[in-house]
Amino acid sequence: MNDVIDFRFRPVGSQSWTRDTTFHYLKRMGLEATPSFLQQSPDLMFEEMKAAGIALGVIGVPGPTEIRGLDPIGASGSQDVIDDHPEMFIRFGSVEPSDVDEAVGEVRQMAAAGIAGVTIDPSTAKVSRQFHDRALYPLYEQVQECGMLVTTTQSCLLGPYMDDCRPEYVDHVATDFPDLTIVIQHGSWPYVLEAIGVLYKQPNVFLVPGQYVHYGFAGSNEYIHALRHQCQDQIIFGSVYPNCGSLTDLRKTIDEWKLPADVERKYLHDNAARVLSLASP
Repeated sequence: MNDVIDFRFRPVGSQSWTRDTTFHYLKRMGLEATPSFLQQSPDLMFEEMKAAGIALGVIGVPGPTEIRGLDPIGASGSQDVIDDHPEMFIRFGSVEPSDVDEAVGEVRQMAAAGIAGVTIDPSTAKVSRQFHDRALYPLYEQVQECGMLVTTTQSCLLGPYMDDCRPEYVDHVATDFPDLTIVIQHGSWPYVLEAIGVLYKQPNVFLVPGQYVHYGFAGSNEYIHALRHQCQDQIIFGSVYPNCGSLTDLRKTIDEWKLPADVERKYLHDNAARVLSLASP
């Protein structure tokens, strides 16, 4: 496949982790940084994307936060790369949801600018809330009204507390806003089975497990099992570049799963294309 959609991609220049934090977690996963990240080279990045068959990168980073290790400068640090290659990237917005009224206004502005999705990470905001806090409901209502999707990052690394990433919170919002598409980045790890249960219940929820399915974490096999079976239309590929090893090695890892061809295509392209309302080839 050479039309892979990578739903968790940050081009050279953009970042959500500090450089030291990236190296810290690469070491813990037993990975080497990609040459393009080491050299901060857009040319090498595009070569690596092409070699891995990645045709489109979706840029989404955590909203503004002071939590340790995060440095969410978003797409601004790679604006020249994005402007020069608009066909290669889709960029989401993000809001700091502490002031809900202000965030609602920002969502309206994003929708008017044609932005397809918005990152909302309330647990790491200045006013820390969990995703299902009813104070945030006017924000979700506005996103739904604008026809945008919400992407939220849930894993033990976000916090500030591990139970902030419980996927049941997304279940509450998905139930109360059935026309709102919600994409969970980081797969709600380590609450893997609970996250799969939310997918099975909620057709408007999608999951990007990222590194937690690719690099042998506890629970990886459960994600893959759900992809093979009941949730094959709701699990989406995300490399988490540059917090990953070689992109071509990553594709080889997915090949080793020996998924049925139609399921592999759903994971690498079709599910993301449907969420993003992209025309099929």
